[in-house]
Amino acid sequence: MNRGRQAYRLAVFLSWIFASTILLQGCASLLLNKGFPHYAGQIQSLPLRSSVEVIRDKWGVPHIYAKDEHDLMMAQGFVHAQDRLWQMEVTRRLAQGRLSEIAGKDALMVDYFVRLLGLPDLRSRAAQALSSEELDLMQAYLTGINTYLKLQGEDLPLEFRSAGLKPEPWAIEDLFSSLALNAWFLQTNYKQEVLAIKAASKMGRQGWEDLFPSHPGALLPKDEYFDSIGHLKIGPLHPSALVFHRNLPVSPSPAASNNWAVAKSQDGKPLLANDPHLALTVPGIWYFCHLYAPEFHVAGASMAGTPGIVIGHNDSVAWGLTNVMTDCVDLFVLRVDPDHPTRYRVGDRALEMQREKVIFRLPKGKTKEMTIFRTIYGPVITQIQEGMEAAVALKWYGTLAREDLEDHTEGAFLSLCRARSVEEALKAGKGIAFTGQNLVVADREGHIGWHVTGAVPIRQGYSGWLPADGSSGIMDWTGFLSYSDLPTRVDPPEGWIATANQRVVSDQDAYPISFAWTGPYRHQRIAQLLQELSAPSSEDFRRIQMDVHSLQAERILPPILSFSFQAEKAKAAVEILRGWDRKVEPESRGAALYEVFLTQWVKTLLEDELEEDLPLYFNLTEFYSIQDVILDRPDSPLWDRIDTPEKEGPREILEISLARAMEWLGKRLGPDAGKWTWGRLHTVYFQHPGAKGGVAACLLNRGPFPAPGDCQTINVAGFVPAEGGYEVLWIPSLRMIVPLGDLDKTRFIGTMGQSGQPGHPHYDDMIEPWIMGEMAILPFSRAEVEKAEVSRLLLKP
Repeated sequence: MNRGRQAYRLAVFLSWIFASTILLQGCASLLLNKGFPHYAGQIQSLPLRSSVEVIRDKWGVPHIYAKDEHDLMMAQGFVHAQDRLWQMEVTRRLAQGRLSEIAGKDALMVDYFVRLLGLPDLRSRAAQALSSEELDLMQAYLTGINTYLKLQGEDLPLEFRSAGLKPEPWAIEDLFSSLALNAWFLQTNYKQEVLAIKAASKMGRQGWEDLFPSHPGALLPKDEYFDSIGHLKIGPLHPSALVFHRNLPVSPSPAASNNWAVAKSQDGKPLLANDPHLALTVPGIWYFCHLYAPEFHVAGASMAGTPGIVIGHNDSVAWGLTNVMTDCVDLFVLRVDPDHPTRYRVGDRALEMQREKVIFRLPKGKTKEMTIFRTIYGPVITQIQEGMEAAVALKWYGTLAREDLEDHTEGAFLSLCRARSVEEALKAGKGIAFTGQNLVVADREGHIGWHVTGAVPIRQGYSGWLPADGSSGIMDWTGFLSYSDLPTRVDPPEGWIATANQRVVSDQDAYPISFAWTGPYRHQRIAQLLQELSAPSSEDFRRIQMDVHSLQAERILPPILSFSFQAEKAKAAVEILRGWDRKVEPESRGAALYEVFLTQWVKTLLEDELEEDLPLYFNLTEFYSIQDVILDRPDSPLWDRIDTPEKEGPREILEISLARAMEWLGKRLGPDAGKWTWGRLHTVYFQHPGAKGGVAACLLNRGPFPAPGDCQTINVAGFVPAEGGYEVLWIPSLRMIVPLGDLDKTRFIGTMGQSGQPGHPHYDDMIEPWIMGEMAILPFSRAEVEKAEVSRLLLKP
C-alpha cells in the first residue's frame, strides 16, 4: 500500500470515529435511509409506452434500455430524481432566485443577485427556443421527474425532511436551471472589472497591465478613457455584487478544465480525454448514465435535472468540453446627477433608471421587498446614494432582450448524442450560445477536431478588458460573432488537439474573445507529454491527467534563485526551493514553501496599493497574473512599496516575501521545516451544504484528505489563499478517457458517488479511487453491461 492510500484511509478512519458511535446506537440508519430509491424489482403503471430496463453496475451507474427515445428520456428523468432529488431542488431554486424561501435571510442577497442577472429569464428563453421534437423529449424527461415525486409522496430524502419541504412539480423552465447557472459561473471577467472599479483611483490604466496581463506577450488595448472614469465618485458595491464568490449551496465554478485527443493511439484509433475543473460540491456535479434506444445510444456524464449526456460518447463519436473563457460580462460606468442619483447620462441624453420591485418570500410567511435599478445597459450593481457621481451597470446575456440572443444548447447536446462523425459533432456546437466551450471531438474513422462555441460579443468603442464609459454614448455591443468566425481545427498535422483554457486566438484575429485567460502552463505541459508519446494508451492519458509537475515553477524560480539575499530565512528558503523537483505533491516540503511564497509575494507587491481589495485579487488565482510577468518588468512601480520611505526593487521584495513565507510556515506547521508538507496545508474536504459541524458533519462530510497539485498543474486542485488558507475549492469534477477503438474500455471517475443521499452505499464510494487517480470502466455493449450488472429495475407501463 502506497503512502497516498495510507493517508487517505487514515483520514477516512478519523472522520468516521464519531459517526461510528452514532451508527452503533442505530440512529444514523433510521435518520438517513428513509427515501432511498429501489434499484431492483419492478415499478408498474408508469406513463411509458413500453417497458424500460435500468441495469446498475457496482458504481450505481444506470444503463437504461428503452424501445424509443420518449421512454428513454422519461426513464432518465426518473433515475435522476431517484439519486439526486435534493441537488436538483437546490439547483432550480438557486436559478429561480428562491433559496431564501427555505434558507431565510442568509440567502436573500443570493436571490437578489440571481434576479438582477436575469437567470429566471434565461431559463424561460432557452425553453422557448426548443423545437417541437426537442420539446417532446424534454416533456418526457419532465414526466419522469414528476412521476417519481408522485410515487415517493412523503418518503423523501433527509434534506427535504430537515427543511420541512415538499418539492413542487417540475416545469419545463426548471430543466434549464443548470444551463442558466453555468452561463454565469463560467464567465471570466466580472471579478476583474469589479476590482478595477473598486481600486481605479489607486492605480492608473498602466497598473492594470501588471495585474491583468492576459497572456504571455500580450498587446493589451489602450482603453485610455479608463483613467478619466477611474476618478469618479462611484457608489459602493451593492451587498449582493460579490455574493457568488462566497459560500453557496451550489458553489460558483472557476474557469479551468483540460481536454485533448490524439488521432492515433496504441490500437491505431483515436483516444480522447476530458477532466473539467469545477467547484468541489456534495454531491458531485456530474451523474454518469448509459442511455440506449434503437436510434439513440450514448454514455457519459449528465447533469441531474437536464436530459441527455453533456460529456461522453456514442458508438461513433466522443467529445469533451473546456471553458473558452469568453468575456461576456461588461460593467458600464454611468455619470449620475449627485442630487438625483437615479438620473444618468448617455451621450447627450438624460435618462431615468427603471425601478423593479421584487418581493422575496421568507420562512414562516414573511416577505422582503427590494428594488432593482435598471438602465439601458443593464441592472445597477452599485448602491444608489445622493452625492455619488457615477453608478455601475452590468451587461451580459441575461440582461439582453429575448430577441437579441437565442440559445439552443439543449438541442446542441441532443445533436451531439446523435452525431456520426467529427464534422457532424462540430456542426452541432453551433447551437450553444450561453456557455462558450472548447468542443474537442474524435470519431472511429480516425478524425479529430475542435471548435470554439458560444456567443462572443462584438464591441464598439472599447475592448471589454476594463469597464466601459457608458455615458460616452459610443461604447456598446453591436452583435455576436458568427459560428463560422470562431476558431476551429480538424485533423491537424501534429495528430493531436488539446485545450486547457489557454488563449485560443492570436494577435492577428479580429476579435480577441477575451483578455482573461488562465496561465499557459497546463496546455504547455499537456503538449509536452503528448509529444513524447508516439502512440499513447489509456493508461498514458490517465498518468497525464494525474500529472502535478509545475511549469509555472520552472519559469518563475530560476530568476528568483539567482538573486543574492542577505536575510537568513530568505537564504534558507532558497536552499529548499533549489532542491525541489517542481512536483506539487502532498508530501513535498518544497511545494509547500513555493505555494506559500507565491501568496506572500503577491501580498508584498500589492497590499500597499490594493489594501482591503487584495482578497478580491486573490480570487483571480487561476488566471495569468502578476507573478507570471512582474519578474520581466524590473522597472514596474509595483516593486516599490508606497508605505515605506525606501525604494524597493525586485531583490528587496523577493527577500521579504521568502522570509515571510518561512515565518508563516513556522507558525502554521511548526518550527521543524523537515515536517512541512504541502498536504498538511492543501486538503480536499467534501462538505455537505447542510452540515457545518457536530453530528451532521460526521455523518455527511468526508475528509479532509491531503491533496496534490495547485491552480496551474494538469491535476488541478485550486484554492484562494486570501486569508492564508489553502483548502481546495475546485477540482477535476470528473475524469474520462474514451478509446474509440474499444468503447467497452471507456474509463471514468467522479468525485463523491452517484447518489446524493447521505448514508447510501453510492454516496461516497468514488472518493478513494478519485483521490488515488484510479478509474472505473463504463461498459457500452449489452454483453459487457450484463457482466457488470449488480441490480436490475423494470419500469413498466
